[in-house]
Amino acid sequence: MFTLNDILQGNEGMVSLHSTATPDAAQVFPFAQHDSRVVGKGDLFIAIRGERVDGHRFIPDVARAGAGAVLCVEPSFEVAPDFLQIVVPDVVNALHKTAHERAARQRTTIFTGITGSNGKTSTKEAVATVLGRSAPTLKTFASYNNEIGYPLTVLSLEEKHRYAVLEMGAQWVGELAWLCNTIARPDWSLITNVGAAHLEYFGSQERVALAKGELVEALAADGIAILNYDDLNVRAMSARTPARILYYGLSEEAEVRGSDLQGDELRGHSFTLHYGGQMRRVPLHLPGRHGVLIALAAAAAGYAAEMPCDEVCAGLETLLPAKGRCEIKAGPNGSTLIDDTYNANRQSIVAITRTMRATTIAPGGKRWAVLGDILELGKFSRAEHNASGAFLAGTIDYLLAIGEEARYFIEGAIQAGMPQSHTFYFEAGLEHQEQLEAAKQAAAELLKQRVQSEDLVLLKGSRGMHMETMLAMLE
Repeated sequence: MFTLNDILQGNEGMVSLHSTATPDAAQVFPFAQHDSRVVGKGDLFIAIRGERVDGHRFIPDVARAGAGAVLCVEPSFEVAPDFLQIVVPDVVNALHKTAHERAARQRTTIFTGITGSNGKTSTKEAVATVLGRSAPTLKTFASYNNEIGYPLTVLSLEEKHRYAVLEMGAQWVGELAWLCNTIARPDWSLITNVGAAHLEYFGSQERVALAKGELVEALAADGIAILNYDDLNVRAMSARTPARILYYGLSEEAEVRGSDLQGDELRGHSFTLHYGGQMRRVPLHLPGRHGVLIALAAAAAGYAAEMPCDEVCAGLETLLPAKGRCEIKAGPNGSTLIDDTYNANRQSIVAITRTMRATTIAPGGKRWAVLGDILELGKFSRAEHNASGAFLAGTIDYLLAIGEEARYFIEGAIQAGMPQSHTFYFEAGLEHQEQLEAAKQAAAELLKQRVQSEDLVLLKGSRGMHMETMLAMLE
């Protein structure tokens, strides 16, 4: 929630107001939206010019939908003359300045920035769930974690919010530092892990670590860096900040740690939480060891907030997988389907297929992985797909690969010993959507013919592959 005055003060001298009505600086906007389809009554529409879509085209639509105003570069002449159009030289820059102004006014809120190569969104949801048991908490909507999503979340702040849990992604070295400097610095920074995501942009895993660590470097001396002790690259970030270090993990050296993991790999472990000298047994509904690490990250945030151990545990027990992230569903022919379609990189493929291997299934049951391309790897693409495929040999029984680069899943798996007869490749170019959907349909038909009730089936791929469209094909 923010006001016209936040826009005016944040962008002083760069705003032109177009309306026949006298603007009220105290006008309140419930939300800022960059998607015209979700604009509600009174909201501010952010008219962004993208590579494929120009938001200015939708100004008349949002005006009819009841928007309170629009932030734009050029006003529309197809709206009522009294509709407020806030004209600025650069919409994204103005959005950042407005968010910065709003954040500066919210002195009672603790900003928690979350980044990492894997698990950002699931960790954000878990942290917000735990902190929300203590006080009103704002969290990033969906995965709005970039130069647009981060300021939009900040503009949703309300005076009641004690905590703001903010997912922050990066595709280049310097991006997180830039977001912190131009919009809002975190009071607490939580780093999940450092993997091979976005290598096309970063160039190496070392530069991934460099980029993710910028969120730690942004902390003041009275801040808190919440770091995954089990990840060497993350642990090393302790040297990059004057802030207090709070480690979480499965290692004994972690201040907030888990031990004695037991139970179902797929549907959730139970574990012993070590928390401020106390120990509690926690049953989880998140899959795999990585689910325990997500829970421990949330527990560490609760520890930073000085929450009672019992209250933290109560929050952890309510956690469920986020949409498209290891959701357990009914698969073809009575099988068990793992919907992990939201995104993919090598580390997350290894994590979920390791969980599949550790899951007990009925005698005769088989493990199937249906994988789409891992995108944004650049020159590292073949090597990363190859390494992912090599891990699958001996981990799963059958591999279906969909896309262009996905052929290298097959290559790596066969080289590592998977029988060629257990692999199936469906070629499809990302730029040819009809071809891609036809490839998915062909894969779905094969699964419906071959999969048995005792089997486990994984669906996974990069966000741009939209592997979730296969769900309907498998019904």
